[in-house]
Amino acid sequence: MLLTFVAFATMLLLNPARTHDAKVQQYPRLLAAAQKDRVLIVAPHIDDEAIGAGGYAIDALANGADVYVVFLTAGDCNRFSARLMYKTLGPTASNYLGVGNARISEARAAMHLLGIPRDHYFVLGYPDRGLRTMVDNPGAIVRSKATRESSVPYADAVTPRAEYSYASLMSDIEKVIKQVQPTTVIAPVPFDLHPDHSAAAEITDVALDELQLHPKRLGYLVHTTRSRIHTAFVKMPTRALLPPARMQAFSWATYGLTTAVQKTKTDLLMTYKSQRPYVFLLRNAFVRKNELFFVYPQ
Repeated sequence: MLLTFVAFATMLLLNPARTHDAKVQQYPRLLAAAQKDRVLIVAPHIDDEAIGAGGYAIDALANGADVYVVFLTAGDCNRFSARLMYKTLGPTASNYLGVGNARISEARAAMHLLGIPRDHYFVLGYPDRGLRTMVDNPGAIVRSKATRESSVPYADAVTPRAEYSYASLMSDIEKVIKQVQPTTVIAPVPFDLHPDHSAAAEITDVALDELQLHPKRLGYLVHTTRSRIHTAFVKMPTRALLPPARMQAFSWATYGLTTAVQKTKTDLLMTYKSQRPYVFLLRNAFVRKNELFFVYPQ
């Protein structure tokens, strides 16, 4: 019995990739988007589109599908980025606005790298780390804890100076969805532990319900621990991306990434220079042999 256990443990240690391969095969595989498809990726923050569905988007564009991205916030509440960019331990509201503008510029570069035209991506500019507050308090006007703004401060946004309210947010996301008329919508899962991500899932589904649209729905999972940081200190492009053990029975599907697509996804993530060195951990965690999607029932 002891020898059997030792042999099994040795197999796991020496063949982690094979073990992951066996686990990933229990989930169905997603087909690439076709030329007739219109794919909308919902990103709570600028870079989430690359983390969760960058590989899927790369192949969809190569197949001639239309790919659209909507960024709900500008990611302007990142204290670490503000400290690095402005070399200060106490970033000001102006510094955080600078982070937001930098991330919008990076998003523009990332979309250009992908080949997504300007009229196919949208920055809404609502408060980073404020989406959950907006959803839970639909009658309130929210003030950003970082920028101190109470309305959209970015000129490139869909509705500059729209108040930070649930009604304004829903108006903007519905405007985008009506324009896109997506056949597939990819957004965070409602059980992501980052409050902006779980709120983004609710916002997306409420908007689709109000518009009475029923596209194929896929969800991506980024934050699986209370620390909200998915860490991986070593590049593992040959290993599969799998759900946490407590979620393995959920309705998942995998989408395989070729080596070429992995490289492009890496280049896409590296576009977000304001997120270094965190972006290297994201690359290690999410540039794998597959992307993982939660499949909503039709």
